[in-house]
Formats: sequence, C-alpha cells, structure tokens
Amino acid sequence: MIDPRTPVLVGVAQFTDRESPPETALSPLGMIERVARAALADSGGTDIALDAVAVVRMFADSSPAFASPFGSYANLPKSLANALGQHPRTLLYGPVGGNTPQMLVNIFAERILNGEADCVLLAGVEALRTQARAVKAGVRLDWSDDPGGAPETLGPETPLVSRHEMAHGIAMPVNVYPLFENALGAHYGRTPLAQRAAIGALMAPFTQVAAANPYAALPVARTADALITPTDDNRYIGYPYTKYLNSNMFVDQAAAVLLMSTAAADAAGVPAAQRVYLHGCADTHEHILVSTRVDYHSSPAIRVGAAHALAQAGVTAAALDHLELYSCFPSAVEIAADAIGLAHDDPRGLTLTGGLPYFGGPGNNYSMHGIAEMVARCRAQPGTTGLVFANGGYLTKHSFGVYSTTPTPPGWRRTDPAAYQSEIDAMAAPPLTMTPWGPARIETFTVVHDRGRPAFAIIVARLDTGARALAQMHDGLDALIDTAVVGRRVTLTTGEQVNMARFAD
Repeated sequence: MIDPRTPVLVGVAQFTDRESPPETALSPLGMIERVARAALADSGGTDIALDAVAVVRMFADSSPAFASPFGSYANLPKSLANALGQHPRTLLYGPVGGNTPQMLVNIFAERILNGEADCVLLAGVEALRTQARAVKAGVRLDWSDDPGGAPETLGPETPLVSRHEMAHGIAMPVNVYPLFENALGAHYGRTPLAQRAAIGALMAPFTQVAAANPYAALPVARTADALITPTDDNRYIGYPYTKYLNSNMFVDQAAAVLLMSTAAADAAGVPAAQRVYLHGCADTHEHILVSTRVDYHSSPAIRVGAAHALAQAGVTAAALDHLELYSCFPSAVEIAADAIGLAHDDPRGLTLTGGLPYFGGPGNNYSMHGIAEMVARCRAQPGTTGLVFANGGYLTKHSFGVYSTTPTPPGWRRTDPAAYQSEIDAMAAPPLTMTPWGPARIETFTVVHDRGRPAFAIIVARLDTGARALAQMHDGLDALIDTAVVGRRVTLTTGEQVNMARFAD
C-alpha cells in the first residue's frame, strides 16, 4: 500500500528552438507556458489544480551581464500561473545555481509529504540565443510582464565569490573550471597533453548523445581530437578548454516537471505508467569561496551528498541503470565521477541529455532537462533506477536525486541536509593570505584567453608556510600552454589590487 502523501513525478516536458528568427521566436514567458502545459498533459491526468508554481531563476535576474534589454518579468511564477489559468497558493522564484531544479524537487517532495502541497509545477526557461540575435539585428522585443506582487524566495543569495577573487579573475565560470582541470591533470599524474587527450575522450561520447537528442541545441557528434584541438572556430577560452568544452549558454530552451502527492495523482486519474518516484535525495555545498576549498581536484560535498542519496535509496553506484551528471565543463564530470565512484568511461554513459556544451546550458535550468530525460528513461524501462547530479556555482552547490518507477517504500522522508553538511563544514582548508610575498609553489592555474590569444594567467599558489594565495601572470603566457606548470616554484609579490607571480626557476 502506497502512502497517499508519497510524492511522485507525473509529468515532464522540454522545448528547444534552434531555428526561429528573433521576430517570431517565443518569448521566455511563451516558452515556459508551452512546457508547463505540455507537462500537465504528459501526466495523463485531468482537472489538475496547482497549489504551487516554482520557477528557476533566469540568467537575466542572476547576473547583470545577462540582463535583458527587452524588459523583465516582475513575478515570473505568477505570470506563468496566470497564463495557465491557475491560482496556486505558493509562487516561488528559485535561487541562482544549476543545482536549483533538483533542489526544488527535493524541497517540494518534502512539502508534499508534510501535507503542505499536492500539485506542484516546477519550470524554467532561457532565451539567450534569441536575445543575442535580436540585439545584433537591432530587433526590438517585449519581454515584460508585471502581474503584481512578489514571489517567495528561499532566502537571501549567498555570494559565491569575494572581491579579492574577482580582482584576480575568479568570477566567470569559464575562468574557474579550468583551475580544477589543471589540478586534476596533476592529480592523475598526466602530462598536460595526456590530460587534454583524456578530456576529449571523456566528452566525445557526450556529443554522440546530443546528436541523437531531438531537444539538443547542438546535435553534432564530434571526435575527441575535434573537441580539444584549438582552431579558428574552436579557440581556447580558458586553458586547457577550447570553445567546444565550455557550456553553451546561448540557447532557447525550457523544461517543466509536475509533482503530485499519490492521493492527488489518483484523484486526477494519472496512469501508473506515468509515475516516477524519488527514492533518495541530498543537497550539499563546498566551502563557498573557491579560494577556501580543501583542494582543487576533489569534491567532499559531492562525495558526501551522493553517498547519502544512494544510501537512502538503498542502491549502490554500480547498481544504477541511468546516470545524468552535470557537465558544464569536463572537470565537473571528472570530479563528480570520482566522488561517486564511477569510471570516466562507464559503459552506461554519464549523460542522458548530451551535456551542457552540446545539449545546451540553459542557465540555472539545465538539470530540469536532465530530470525530464531521467523520467522518460525510467518510464521506458520500468523498475530501473537512475541518478541525477546537479551542480551550481563553481562546483559549489550540489543536489542529487535517485529515481525509479518502483514506488518509494513507506516511511520515506527527506533528511535534513544539516545532518550531513556538518561533516563537510568541518573539513580543514589551507588558510588564505591576501598579501603574499616570497617563494611559493603553484597549486593550480589557467591561462585566460581573449579571442583565442592569451590575456593573463590566474595562479593559485601555496606559500612555503602552507598558506594559499592568489596571483596573476601577464608575461610569457605562451610558455604555460601544454607545459607542466602545477608544482613549479614561483615568487609572489603583493600588489595594490592584484598580486603578481613570476617563475623562480
């Protein structure tokens, strides 16, 4: 007998527009309405009255760099509810972070169990493809709506970067994830060329999945060599990553997921074949700032979170049938696979969508597509089990979901994340000095490129005292490419705004 309060995913939908010109492309509200209606229809239920609508925060509201010149949505959850003719009690606008879709599933599953909700629609959208093309073509669009009121939030945003980090170039993800990658190469004991080859071998299968996915923004299969070889069309962004190894944000994509209590699903007549259950979940975070991480080749928070979610579901990583790992950059995949206990060439595959560089990276909402793909895969193979791993920030915030068509056992509850987060919070990290001086050793680095040419290097170094420091290099940058740099001795000097490093040997 299934507990009537058991949460169940009953409807999913996705939409991708690769072709429409700006004049005819759907607005963000139009796209999100489309997938919301499709998710409701996908459930097979009737007369579904939503009591909660939660929308993943758009990039336009996440960073001034992506602000829309075509107006804004003052209360997007309410605008969506109005478009659907629904009157939910809860209207929530999620926080910044690619972990948000899975975190919202975890949170609202708990609320459903507690009787605080019965029918919950989760949705998200990005239209940066059309936004960029409209700006370039001088096309004026109207992407604005103010239905009144303000949506709920999950509290104030936690800054993920400090002023000191920003001064040294640690701000955009394209500058940060290469730091993890170069640390990984050294950790694996590979030469830079061998590590780049491994990256290509890791990501080429992702392109093959994307090429077969009708929702992919870039459905093109590429070889490993094509991914890692710098060319005019595939320039370095942040060494060792070329363009084809970076998340593709300039997409028009939307996705939605419908959750219900079992009692509400029964009342709406949702067929059993449409139901997928959450068996395990977790939400964790690293030490928030990149400069205060335990190291740059591992993720304690992924290890702890994945272990909890799998244990709660009563399944091992080896026993999973489907895997969907967040893949904004190769280092996110490698670190997650290592932490979960998966081989980088796992024959099950590490993505269901094709990954953010190839399927598309629609802002904070990518993993809503991952969840939709997982639901579809579990429905197609009843009784199988899959893991979704979602990541936000700079490998900062993590959310996990274990799914199956098999009903969740009676008594299932979401564990308070504080119960396992405390283990991560207690882990020691090297102290950070903002005024370094003297000899040090490079812990990791990247060379930031501008239009394919080296612009400056970000250096993370460890002083002989053990303290960590940030610095930059501006000269001789070509010599850092495909050269063993991690572990080399440098001399650090303190600057007014930016610390500088030079090789000591």
